[in-house]
Amino acid sequence: MMLRIEYSSIVNRDTFFSRQHSDQLDQLGDTYLSRYMSNLSVKSPPTRTIETFDQLTIDGLYEYLLRLDPNIQSLAENLRTHRVSGLDLINFNENDYENLNISYGEKKKLQLLIERKKLNSKVSDTTQTPNEIIELKSVIKKQEEDIQEKNKSIQQLEDILEKQEQQTQLQNAIIQQLQDAMEKQKQEMDMLLELVEQQRALISASQKS
Repeated sequence: MMLRIEYSSIVNRDTFFSRQHSDQLDQLGDTYLSRYMSNLSVKSPPTRTIETFDQLTIDGLYEYLLRLDPNIQSLAENLRTHRVSGLDLINFNENDYENLNISYGEKKKLQLLIERKKLNSKVSDTTQTPNEIIELKSVIKKQEEDIQEKNKSIQQLEDILEKQEQQTQLQNAIIQQLQDAMEKQKQEMDMLLELVEQQRALISASQKS
């Protein structure tokens, strides 16, 4: 009697775990950006401002990203290789991120950096009073700290995904080993049955003679 083993309980990581943590990342990102935008309540008269994000050239975007976070050099180089400017990045959609092989965590970092740059661009170098400048710089510093915390959360979730992927690969390897062992046992059983049949044939032939 053959023993049949079912593996239907194995859960596909891409359709369950990744979607689950992707939803968590989206929720974290939305909560952060909502709180982030609520802090942009400092009012000032229309004045000349520093360079805005959409004014960044290809090289300007590259240098800005490296100044802000040296750890994303590969991401900055990827954008420069594909000749992405600040205006291009602001208008990015999901397909653009996918075409450039930008991961979910990298996408969230870019979105946060864009918001930070927008906040920085509100700082006037001419007519704002010292108190307004100090207050706005304090807000900017707080947002930088929040971005760092957000990046840590993203990294932690990416680490979880990586560990889950390793566990899935290990599980698949164990399943493959079991399947190989079962196949080998089946071959050995077939050989044993064949030997038994040969022995029976020899015994039967000797009895007849």
